[in-house]
Amino acid sequence: MSAYFTYQQAIVRHVPDSFSQCLKQEIPDVPLSVAESQKQHDLYIDLLKSIGLKISVLPADESFPDCCFVEDTAVIIGQTAAISYLGAKARVGEELCVSETLTQCGIQTKKIKRPGTVDGGDVLYTGTHLIVGLSLRTNESGAQQLAEIFSDVPVVTVPVSGTLHLKSVMSAFDKRTLLFSKTFASQTILSKLQEKMEIKSHFSIIELPDEEAANVLSINSTVIMQAGFPESESILKKLCQERGMELKVLRMSEFFKADGALTCCSLIF
Repeated sequence: MSAYFTYQQAIVRHVPDSFSQCLKQEIPDVPLSVAESQKQHDLYIDLLKSIGLKISVLPADESFPDCCFVEDTAVIIGQTAAISYLGAKARVGEELCVSETLTQCGIQTKKIKRPGTVDGGDVLYTGTHLIVGLSLRTNESGAQQLAEIFSDVPVVTVPVSGTLHLKSVMSAFDKRTLLFSKTFASQTILSKLQEKMEIKSHFSIIELPDEEAANVLSINSTVIMQAGFPESESILKKLCQERGMELKVLRMSEFFKADGALTCCSLIF
């Protein structure tokens, strides 16, 4: 069985002109540039196309400044998608056109219902397990509903604090390797997962010095990482060489000012 994650399609959504009004945990020292965000996002889409994905590009909705973060709106495994009830009240409604698009793509959709909340950024499908971060955006009820929707996949919950989402500080390199950062938030999650499921017996664990680099997009035999972190890049480049994969580096710096990461800007399936 291949260790690669195999995908054919992606959904993305254009960055709205209202993006500077998106939700943020902290106000960035250097203000977010909407124009630069839109340029970076266009390059992101181009890169996904170059990998061979069929892209559905949804229009921006100015009433939802965070709408480009489509990952949060659904969790997809195989031909089934759990449509999020988003954890931030201001974002509820972003999921509607995403759900419609998934239906058009032949994906069966099932809704997360209140009092459950789920942000896709808190959910990591490893190929064998569904790791769900319990955060300010995703709660126990949401996690339980995910377990019911994806009843054939073991669901493991883990508390998330000190960061917005689970995947802000970890991601999957491939089906046998997980990436964590050396930050306190990430190391705490790793420790809890070791306690709950002995994660180190299921996966190789790679620890990266940079939080931003621990969130990668792994698509087929390509891994995409955030530009600007040479030490982490060196580690990932070596790992890609060992696994017969290709590393692509992309600058998405404006999105980190909005608590975003590489996986946040697409739904891949």
